[in-house]
Amino acid sequence: MVVYYSLKAKPSSDQVLEFLDSSGKSIRKFTAAAKPSPSPGQGSTSTEQPAAAEEGGLGGLGGGPARVTTDVGLNRFDWDMRYPDAVRFPDMVLWAGETRGPRIVPGSYQVKLTVDGATMTESFEVKPDPRLSATSADYAKQLELGLRIRDKVTETHNAVLQIRDVRKQVEDLLKRVKDQPNFKVINDAASALNKTLAEIEETLYQTKNQSSQDPLNFPIRLNNKLAALGGVVSRGDAAPTDQSYAVYDELASQIDAQLQRLARLMSTDVPAFNQLVKEQNVPAVVVKPPRSEGQQP
Repeated sequence: MVVYYSLKAKPSSDQVLEFLDSSGKSIRKFTAAAKPSPSPGQGSTSTEQPAAAEEGGLGGLGGGPARVTTDVGLNRFDWDMRYPDAVRFPDMVLWAGETRGPRIVPGSYQVKLTVDGATMTESFEVKPDPRLSATSADYAKQLELGLRIRDKVTETHNAVLQIRDVRKQVEDLLKRVKDQPNFKVINDAASALNKTLAEIEETLYQTKNQSSQDPLNFPIRLNNKLAALGGVVSRGDAAPTDQSYAVYDELASQIDAQLQRLARLMSTDVPAFNQLVKEQNVPAVVVKPPRSEGQQP
């Protein structure tokens, strides 16, 4: 969908272009201040196989989020008509997984442009393909399950991010206290904590994946299975099949079991580890002895 708007002058504050459904609920919001996503190799990449075009400035093609231009005169914005994507994490590799948000369904919508506090709104309609027999109820079911899948993928990926953050903090702590006399006590507790965190992460995501071809050698995990189901549900104009609902329920149940396990660990094991570290009187600053001549770092 293409939106054209004309500006008499450069906006003095951020400009917002927002798409809303028939009830006025926001679907997607874009600003002029949006920063482009890092390029591949900059630490925030992910590979999906087969590769799906990510949302960009025009028609969903490109590497960064769509931005609203603020040029004096005529401006153009091309929206791919999708809800926000699922959360992703650095260096993620999926096989035939779909992390894009589901596409809006036929119906009435609004587009709202806000410039320097002034708001302009226009209505528009998305019409179904007249050659197809899908009903409004079919489209609604497809969107509802698509959003449920996206939200569960987001929940799963947020868990992976949380696990990696905690493990990184534990690893940094061990590096800092490795020369302290109480290192073994802390290291033993850290090893047990990290082992459980790794088990949960490896159930949710195939951590051995380093390239787009690795899923050929290592079986996909729960997040990839759910993301692949999202691609199946969004393919075509039809209500999801009973099998799609059954697969979702099975995968969501398995994911929820791991998320509950993680929640218990975060509420009990992590505080216990923090208390143990506190009892060991770990110094806030560790002063290392000077090296002797010729000693390697």
